[in-house]
Amino acid sequence: MVITQRSAPAVVVAVDGRGQGLGALRFAIDEARARGTGVRMVHVLDHDDTGQIMDPYMTEACVAAPDVEFDWRFRRGTLADELVAAAGAGDLLVLGQTTPWSPERPGVSAVITEIAARTAAAVVVVPADWRARHHHRIIVGVKSCTNAGGLLARAFAEASARSAALEIVHVCDVPDLAAVAQVDALPGDRHRSEGRSLQALARDWSDVFPDVAVETSFTRGQPARVLVDAATEADLLMIARHQRDLRHLVRLGPVPRAVLGASDVPVEVVPLTGAPTPAPLVLTRSGTILKN
Repeated sequence: MVITQRSAPAVVVAVDGRGQGLGALRFAIDEARARGTGVRMVHVLDHDDTGQIMDPYMTEACVAAPDVEFDWRFRRGTLADELVAAAGAGDLLVLGQTTPWSPERPGVSAVITEIAARTAAAVVVVPADWRARHHHRIIVGVKSCTNAGGLLARAFAEASARSAALEIVHVCDVPDLAAVAQVDALPGDRHRSEGRSLQALARDWSDVFPDVAVETSFTRGQPARVLVDAATEADLLMIARHQRDLRHLVRLGPVPRAVLGASDVPVEVVPLTGAPTPAPLVLTRSGTILKN
């Protein structure tokens, strides 16, 4: 294991010293490899610390990654506050679920939801017992095309780095099964228009990332359930977080909370800035603008 000092590693991972962050550390190492960068391990000290930072399995995971550079940061204070601050050092914060997910006890800790709601960085929440399965498939849930540019930009970049296919899922929210029979009474033109806009966005970003195989799917149901089911054979599920405004000062929306509590694959929560993020211009070899 190589321990070095890096000025701004791209992947920050929380290490708790109790073995509950092993899945998160494995994920961070894989992500660092895909990005060609290092891993910053952050440990928040409290009054119960016994001095043990990593269990033998976590040490073994680091030793097995000689091609990845690691560095440490120790912080003292409130866990959520310190990890939100530490996330400023990179563009991705990786957190481990405190207990393995099970259908009998779905849920996510209040600390994780607080961090995912507050941090300016993207946050990935990883099951405690996660191991890479390499399905080479990423699912991204898009609620609205109005502010989907930032989410799609990150999703396409992630898929390209992982040599993965990308499926963009748009769900027409149906609160319960009884409402399915009435869904045709919803404004169908609006739903079809949203679908056409999303397909156009996908084509624009496909021109920027021609190596990424992409498909779009449109369905009706409860968004969290549809997304979790769609990601069963995926390496990553990506969702967006509300832009912070007067209605959403520090809050994770109900769909991201439900997804984090029910998914048994890593979930990346991408913060939206509210600023338009169109696909960049793509030029042909002759210099002709392909997309404007």
